[in-house]
Amino acid sequence: MDILSAPSTAALLGSALAVLFLVANAKSLPFAHSLRLLPSLYRLLLRPRLFPAAARKGGAEPSSGSAAAAAAARPALFKHHVTSSRAVLLDLDINMHKSNSTFFADADINRAELLTRLLGRGLAAATTGPPRAATIPLLAAVQCTFKREISPFQAYDLSSRILAWDAKSLFTVTYFLKPGAGAKLLPADADVLGGPGSVLGDQKLRRCVYAAMVTRYVCKAGRETVAPAAVLEAAGLLVVVPGAKVVADGEPSHDITSLLAADYVSKAVESGMQYVGECMV
Repeated sequence: MDILSAPSTAALLGSALAVLFLVANAKSLPFAHSLRLLPSLYRLLLRPRLFPAAARKGGAEPSSGSAAAAAAARPALFKHHVTSSRAVLLDLDINMHKSNSTFFADADINRAELLTRLLGRGLAAATTGPPRAATIPLLAAVQCTFKREISPFQAYDLSSRILAWDAKSLFTVTYFLKPGAGAKLLPADADVLGGPGSVLGDQKLRRCVYAAMVTRYVCKAGRETVAPAAVLEAAGLLVVVPGAKVVADGEPSHDITSLLAADYVSKAVESGMQYVGECMV
C-alpha cells in the first residue's frame, strides 16, 4: 500500500494542512477581530475601574471653554501609531487582491490601539455623570480612498494619528503604507501641516500609500457628548501655555516649555478639517 494513501497518513497530512491554513489566516478567523480588540477594551473600560487612580495619573482637569486650536500641544498628539499586517487568503476577493472591506477591519485594531493608548487617561479624567457613564469614543463615520491594490500575502503597515477635531467630533487618519515606511515616510510638513491631501498629492509620497482612511468619532459619557478638546486637555495633550515653542523631532515630552506652538496646532487642525470637508460630504 502506498504510504501516502494510508488512512492515518492522509489524515495526518490533512490535519497538518488545516493547522497551517488556520495559522496563516489567524487574523481573519471568526472571533479573531473581537479577540484582537480585547487589549484596547481593557484599557478603555476595565483599567479605569480597576485602577482609577492610575488611570487618571498624568491627566489634567480640562479647562472650561478653551478653544481647541488656541492651545499648544505635546508632540505626542500628532504622533503615528504603526502596526504591521499581511494580506492573507481570507482577505482576498474575487480579483485575488485584498478586499476593500478588510481594510476597515484592519483599521479598527490600529485605531483602537491609538486612541486607548493616547487618550486613555483623558477619557478617564473626562468622565462625567453617573459613576458608570464612562467616556467612550464612538465611531460615527468612515471614508476611505483606495490608491493601490495589495497582492496576496503582501505585507503592509497601518499608520494612524489624530487628524483634527471640532466642537463635537474627533477625526483620525489611517494610512496603509508599504512595509517599513511607517511614520518615517511622512514628514510633518507634508502630513501634519499639509494633511492627507498633501500626502496623496505628493508624487513621491503617494507611491507608498495603498489607501488613506478618515474616521470620525464622537466622545460620549452616557447620553452626554464630551468635547474632544476636553478629552485632549485631560490627557495632557493640549496645554494652554503662552509662548510655547515648536519642536521638530516629534518625540513626546513632559517639559511644558517643549511644545508644539498654538499656531502649529491651529494649522494642523485647519488642514485636517479641510481634508475632512473634501472627503466627508
